[in-house]
Amino acid sequence: MKKIATTLFVGLALLVGSAMAKTFEEGVQYVPIQPQPAVATGDEVEVVEFFWYGCPHCSDFEPVITKWASTLPANVKFSQIPVMFGGAADMHAQVYYALEGMGELGRLHEVIFRAMHVEKRKLRSRDEMDALLQENGVDMAKFNEAMSSFAVAAKVNRARALMRRYGVRSVPAVVVDGRYRSGTGFSGYQEITEVVDYVVDKVLKQRQSGR
Repeated sequence: MKKIATTLFVGLALLVGSAMAKTFEEGVQYVPIQPQPAVATGDEVEVVEFFWYGCPHCSDFEPVITKWASTLPANVKFSQIPVMFGGAADMHAQVYYALEGMGELGRLHEVIFRAMHVEKRKLRSRDEMDALLQENGVDMAKFNEAMSSFAVAAKVNRARALMRRYGVRSVPAVVVDGRYRSGTGFSGYQEITEVVDYVVDKVLKQRQSGR
């Protein structure tokens, strides 16, 4: 137990060290979400990236945030949520959650990004998406069942509600602790993750001070 606690402390110290390397401005690189929720307790912080498969910036950001997420300490939980801006984006969100429910998301997440932004396939319709999935060995009967399932509908509705709650109007957007959303003025994709580290540290300090 002592070894585990030490490992967690060292991981958090590394995160805090990298976060303190730069200072970022509230209201510019990160924006408070209004109304602000109550300050949480404990040391677990949730980080969520909102994305769309059709967004070229999300495609470029994907390897950066994937690498960043692989180095997180145990108390920082990262997840992704597809946005619903209407049209193909809504269908893509359903596809994301259907593949997740089938256990196929890890294998096909990058495949979809690559198809759209490297192979230049539009994937704006179910027929186009279905063709891609068939090419990659997806059980289409199970996929069609998942697409019309209550579980996928519930996840889509939750994603839509969170998108509205957090004021996500463009992607990629990263939300920390349900309190702060990534803003503007970044020098590159790497700096977005540096801002997230900075805000995670800020959130933990807020919890320590109780405000």
